[in-house]
Amino acid sequence: MAKPPLKFLERVGANVVRGASARPASEGGDAVHVLNERERAELLRIERVAVIRAGLAGVLAALVCAAAEIAAHPLLGPEEVPASSEQLFRFWGVFGAAMALVSATEIAFLYWSSLAAVRELAHAAGLLLHGDESHDTAVALARAALELPTPLDPSFGVNPQREASRVQLLFASLAYKAKVAVSNFVFKAVVRRALGRAATRYLLAFTAIPVNAAWNAIVAWLVIREARIRVLGPSAAEEMLAVVLAANPEPSAACKAVLHKSVGAAVVRKRDMHPNLVGMMRLLRLHLGPPEAGTVLDRPDRFLTALAGLPPEEQKTVVRCLTIATVLDGRLARAERRLLREARAAAGLDDSLSAARALRRDFTSGEAIPAEAVLATA
Repeated sequence: MAKPPLKFLERVGANVVRGASARPASEGGDAVHVLNERERAELLRIERVAVIRAGLAGVLAALVCAAAEIAAHPLLGPEEVPASSEQLFRFWGVFGAAMALVSATEIAFLYWSSLAAVRELAHAAGLLLHGDESHDTAVALARAALELPTPLDPSFGVNPQREASRVQLLFASLAYKAKVAVSNFVFKAVVRRALGRAATRYLLAFTAIPVNAAWNAIVAWLVIREARIRVLGPSAAEEMLAVVLAANPEPSAACKAVLHKSVGAAVVRKRDMHPNLVGMMRLLRLHLGPPEAGTVLDRPDRFLTALAGLPPEEQKTVVRCLTIATVLDGRLARAERRLLREARAAAGLDDSLSAARALRRDFTSGEAIPAEAVLATA
């Protein structure tokens, strides 16, 4: 099934990110997911600059909005007299227009800043982004920079939201959209209560500055972290999966099917078709061939049942593959930890996740991942 065409922002973002390919890649001589001391220092510098730049943009935007609010306050009349509907309409007409213009400018700058930082990040890590084979990676990095969700890919037959209720998804979306507005409201209420009558309209207009700066800095840090994971992921997945398959070079047909299901189960529990997991599904198809027609890949319960029916050595192969899939997005949340424990129980293993946590730390920090660390997960 053909993939849906890229959206405008995705196309523009991918072109900006691929601009790094015009320069020579970072010289390190090691795999992309292994960061040497110089590469670590450069990545840290890029992250700091991006976070500071986003924070300063938040300060400047909030200052301009505060100035516009103060300039529009005379339209509300005397402070001790409640404003009429007409006065409120005029005030919000002026202030709202100014705020909309500033917000649009701030968002455009933050998008540019994130794309520039992600482009530098890819270059510093030695990731080559030229040629058709790097197209999906460039798009994945652009989506991270622009905070765009990863679309469903029907060609893999996995629905990441199979176990997620609509209520949970709606709540998560509303909570994300309301974060800045709620923070500003709470902070303003705290300032008003602390200062009492001293908290004038003019003073309260500036309370959004630290909140806006803080949120911009936090979001910038999260964007850079996610982009970093996407830069390191494909190389790390290929190396770790090679270790797992080398320990069991001739898996049975049943084992191959359960290996495919293990990554599908991880996607469902994560509720996200993360590009690193998409890459891992492609690797499995490359090494093992595609799953048989009609194989259901996004049912964790069926995966666990099939896992329990494999021989012990093949169970270990599957648990190792599942562990890689659960850490490959840089997280090991409660739902993934539960899936790992359920899989380990089905394979007759203890419920310790210390090896999985160590693997995640090595991966996210850019450390070289020894084969022993991968094999120790089962």
